[in-house]
Amino acid sequence: MKKIIFILALIFNLTFAIYNCSSQWVYQSLPSYYDVADIKFFDANTGLMIFSTSYHGMLRTTNGGDNWILLHPSLTFYQLDKIDSTTLYAIGRWNGVDRIQRTYDKGLSWDSVSVSSNIAFTGLSFINHDTGWLSGANYLNYSTIWRTTDGGVTLTELMNNTGRGRLFFLKQKVNGEYVGWHYSYIADDKLWKTTNSGLNWFQVTRPPAQYPGYFEFYDENTGWFTWYATTSGGIFKTTNGGINWSNQYVPSGNGIHNTFTVFDIINLDTLYGGGGYRLLPGGIEHGLIWKTTNGGTNWGYQEPDSSIHVGTLNSISFVNSDIGWLFGGNGVHTTNGGGPITYSGIMRNGDFVPSFELGQNYPNP
Repeated sequence: MKKIIFILALIFNLTFAIYNCSSQWVYQSLPSYYDVADIKFFDANTGLMIFSTSYHGMLRTTNGGDNWILLHPSLTFYQLDKIDSTTLYAIGRWNGVDRIQRTYDKGLSWDSVSVSSNIAFTGLSFINHDTGWLSGANYLNYSTIWRTTDGGVTLTELMNNTGRGRLFFLKQKVNGEYVGWHYSYIADDKLWKTTNSGLNWFQVTRPPAQYPGYFEFYDENTGWFTWYATTSGGIFKTTNGGINWSNQYVPSGNGIHNTFTVFDIINLDTLYGGGGYRLLPGGIEHGLIWKTTNGGTNWGYQEPDSSIHVGTLNSISFVNSDIGWLFGGNGVHTTNGGGPITYSGIMRNGDFVPSFELGQNYPNP
């Protein structure tokens, strides 16, 4: 009898453990429906969120995303750039004029730098409180990249044959200079690079995809670049600063659509991504979280419980390898890395990645 009780207790404990490991993403709602464009968290509690240009304002949370308050209800934001644990810059439009909005206390208070009404921004990348770069169009409607060394008060035009698109600069100098990249998806569909703090730019190879999307670099050599199509996508990786790119495959098939829109780099091995989904009965898109722990050699996915009704998750922010958020209209949050990763699925090249692991066991065949 004692043996039967022990076996039943063991089965219960195993079932409970499997259930708790199956989905470790918690649903988080917003005070109203928003099409979320970007989120940035400073720590496990405090974060900011902006939306597509169809919505005004910004949301702020101080309890990890459980509750949100609306800031700047009459303003439209384009992009957020977190500088450090307290500082964030944003670009947007106020009363028909593009401006730079700044906070030095996690969004509690703000000031802004007004820019000429003849300038329109599309991207920004700051490396500290004072120094940063902005992309957009100047008063002649030329695609332009500017540099500032006083927090946006003064802008120096560096280049006027490319500029409308995304910017990304490493925050640490390389050989005494800042290294950055610019993808001019509006101007010329090219990827540009600078190794002397933006004074000179040269073209490097962009990933060979029809629709490249979001990119970031970990250091001067290693970076990733997403691509997308109507119902599929993926991610490329470079290990030589953008000279060459390799396509990293992610699972698909069995109702999984491997669209890949955004990612967050934790370190050279661990990345999280968003944009993928599983198509549930009734045509419901159930958002997936992409994850790799070996630099993208293998991408798998994590899936919230089916009772969590979230569509595609196209904005992402992690503060460490365990704590992070993804949002679309609503979102999900994890405090333990999201649980197990599923690697099984049909790859786009037709190869199948089995989801098994051979442990050390004697004798091993």
